[in-house]
Amino acid sequence: MSTWHVNSEWADFHAVDGGPVTWIDATADFADPNVTADDALTAPTVDDLLPSGLALWPRGAAWGTPDGEAPSLTSVFARLTSAILALFADLYARAWRLTEEARSASIVDSLEEWEAEFGLPDPCSTGEMTAADRMATLRARVAGLPSVTPADIVMLAARLGYVVAIEEPDAFIAGVSSLAGLGELSNSDLEQQWVVIVREVPASQFEAGIAETGVSRLLDFDNGRLECAIRRIAPAWTRVVFNYAEQPIGLALETGDGSAIVTETGKGLVVSLLPSNLS
Repeated sequence: MSTWHVNSEWADFHAVDGGPVTWIDATADFADPNVTADDALTAPTVDDLLPSGLALWPRGAAWGTPDGEAPSLTSVFARLTSAILALFADLYARAWRLTEEARSASIVDSLEEWEAEFGLPDPCSTGEMTAADRMATLRARVAGLPSVTPADIVMLAARLGYVVAIEEPDAFIAGVSSLAGLGELSNSDLEQQWVVIVREVPASQFEAGIAETGVSRLLDFDNGRLECAIRRIAPAWTRVVFNYAEQPIGLALETGDGSAIVTETGKGLVVSLLPSNLS
């Protein structure tokens, strides 16, 4: 019997051996600090700055403020001040935008500088990458996993755009496991092996008139970025296996009136089917 750690987005995941399943909320890892722009100077308008700007001028009749009178906001002098303040309004907004570049979640103009700081692109950055791909790779690197758990792997894959499940096989151990039990026999050390099961692998098919015979594969997919990122942080003493095969779903057996069919112990009967067999 294996232990499973599954992205909660994989709602129809079915543990074929009935092993325990831990659901991982991968979206929790995307929770970014909520920076509230409460400061009035975050993105001020000229009208916001005008009263303060007029107060900087000398006082007196020549400046439109005789006998300490408050300056008019509609005077020619006020319009001149507004023209000058337009530059400062842009400056304040730009300065605030610069502070947001300090968080990988909100960068816009400094992606290349962030990539250089974190050693990107690296060997895991395969093929042509869009700005969104580059951002996902950067944020996965910034996350910097200090310790590695199955939940960390599920969340890392989610950052890269993949929904995965982690299987930790339970090996058959003489003197401990029972015959006809769910302990697995293997010619490798299962205690050191874990499996990454990937849902909905992006794939490309051979297309007549477009693909090249002898060069293009009938079915091809490239998950080098995912595999490289996971192998980079996998514990050195473990062996990770990637499974891209279609995974079965579990369908509960019911009677004609919709009642569940159960065993003598009251456990519902479930049949495993591949989704492709249902179409």
